[in-house]
Amino acid sequence: MKKIPAAVCATALACGAVVAGAAPASATTLVTCVGTTSVDFSPAITDTSRTVAVSGADVATLCLSLTHPALTGFTGPFSGTATQSCTTFFGGGSGTETLYWNDGTTSTWNYTNNFSNVNGTKIGTSTGTVSAGTLAGSSVTQTITFANLDLTACSTTGLSRISGTDTWTITG
Repeated sequence: MKKIPAAVCATALACGAVVAGAAPASATTLVTCVGTTSVDFSPAITDTSRTVAVSGADVATLCLSLTHPALTGFTGPFSGTATQSCTTFFGGGSGTETLYWNDGTTSTWNYTNNFSNVNGTKIGTSTGTVSAGTLAGSSVTQTITFANLDLTACSTTGLSRISGTDTWTITG
């Protein structure tokens, strides 16, 4: 490696960039969590598409972090309206959610989600970025599994509530 005279470098940081070059970026896992997601539909969804109120919460019951050890859990309530049916619910979409951490801080993230059906189980992945609060600028990946859905209710009384397990990975 060629030595660069000190007079050429404006700062040590600039010299480091010139001499060493840019290092590839790698994400560091800041927080991982496991928990549950529950969703309520009103009126209950059926096999016919219609606009319904959607509400619920993401609840992380166990979070681990070497960089933010005080973040051990959160609640993320959500609500809105959507056109849904039992055959199309959670096809994909986007939104904003605020996570209320156990230590009194918040993280607001903007997400895009995609869901698929695997043998009657809805599996979804939501990805996005923390736009404000604790961990601002970090990337978020949430994976949700809604297993054993009572889809027979879709043709009778309707499906009014679903719940499942989820995992969260926040990197920066």
